[in-house]
Amino acid sequence: MNLNSKADYKVDMNLNQINTIFFDVDGIFTDGSLYFSDNEVNTTKFNVYDGMGCILLKEAGLELLILSARHSDAFVKRFKDLGINKIFTNVLRKRDFIREYLKTHNLTKKEVAMMGDDLQDLAAIDEVGVFFTTPNAVDIVKDSAHFITKRFGGNGAVREVCDLIIRSKGSNSLLEFESYLKKGV
Repeated sequence: MNLNSKADYKVDMNLNQINTIFFDVDGIFTDGSLYFSDNEVNTTKFNVYDGMGCILLKEAGLELLILSARHSDAFVKRFKDLGINKIFTNVLRKRDFIREYLKTHNLTKKEVAMMGDDLQDLAAIDEVGVFFTTPNAVDIVKDSAHFITKRFGGNGAVREVCDLIIRSKGSNSLLEFESYLKKGV
């Protein structure tokens, strides 16, 4: 497997142990931009490939959690539409949150991954087995991450990570999609 990381071998060996993944939102599911109109409406653009990746990753048996430093009704709705119900917003101290979550749910760090792009995400790197980021992340995050996606945040980066994890578990996206369809969703 050709991974885009200075720690390719380590990442490849550990992905199949992951059963829980934390995702940041801004800069990961989006390009990091915030759009505001004159009438105080803000909009957020999401990528459908990322959404399908989340559905397939859930189908493969992973628990997906959203962990964001800000709150947006739009992204809460988006993730609920995808069947992701563990959505935590206004969490700036992500390291503390993840540490407590692991303790409460009896998880080891090798079972947990995170995908983030900024300093509040990077602070949690020692709490997870694998830390993913995007090419549009801040430099210090890219320098520290275990894996940098080829695709940018908001443009399929989440799907890239989902597919990578699914393959590490001996499956593929098509098989997970067929399993999803059999459920009559």
